[in-house]
Amino acid sequence: MRVRFAGTLIVIGMVSLTACSSPPRPKTRSGNADTPAGKLGQAAYKASVKIGEAGKTIGQKLNTAAHNAHAGWNEAARKDQSEDQKKK
Repeated sequence: MRVRFAGTLIVIGMVSLTACSSPPRPKTRSGNADTPAGKLGQAAYKASVKIGEAGKTIGQKLNTAAHNAHAGWNEAARKDQSEDQKKK
């Protein structure tokens, strides 16, 4: 009796696992770029590439500005030290 009950539970568990899995994807996707969705996808890709390039340029300019600010900070600190030593 217990073996039959355990077997029934195992079978129910396996059936429920297969029932909960996602259905197979249909292979209706086409790689046709002439459709409106394809054209929209191409436009979105081109826009993302341009945004990436602009972001890279902005990042480089910010890096340069930060480097210049750091160099200016260090130069001001050196001037302050030299003035302090002259006062002594």
